[in-house]
Amino acid sequence: MTAFLGGLMQFFIPSHLLAVVALGLFAGQHAQRFPHAALGAFAIGLIAGSLMVASAIRQNPAALGLLMLAVAAASLVVLAWDVSNWLVGVMSFATGSALPLNAPPHEITIANAVAAQAGLAVAAIAIVALVMVIAMRATRPWQRIGVRIAGSWIAASAILVLALRLAR
Repeated sequence: MTAFLGGLMQFFIPSHLLAVVALGLFAGQHAQRFPHAALGAFAIGLIAGSLMVASAIRQNPAALGLLMLAVAAASLVVLAWDVSNWLVGVMSFATGSALPLNAPPHEITIANAVAAQAGLAVAAIAIVALVMVIAMRATRPWQRIGVRIAGSWIAASAILVLALRLAR
């Protein structure tokens, strides 16, 4: 149980939150056409990323990938362009697969590592679903503007973090 809670808490890294909230806003804007496809692609990506954790990658670029996905998703939220469902699905899968790679479990036993990955997945799916529902329910003009403002803040924050990481 402690490993599961550790996985839940490991989700709340700023780069994870930026990427998942941006994805939720992006998928929520385009969810009127096919609401469950993005969430399904995200869950499949989480499973694929959890399986890739065992591949022993020496230098893991998942943190930069998550930030770049956050910038892309948040920028598309701000622009409010009508994009196809496949782009939403691809970005959902990519974000889902990068999350476990950026937060590998630091557990000794395999059972605890699986529990930690399950905790991360539960937290990620809950947050992306919550943000997606909030963005879907934003139907008034001022609410849609609020979603775009949140997207602009996420894009700006992710760009700043990317600039700091790349300046090292």
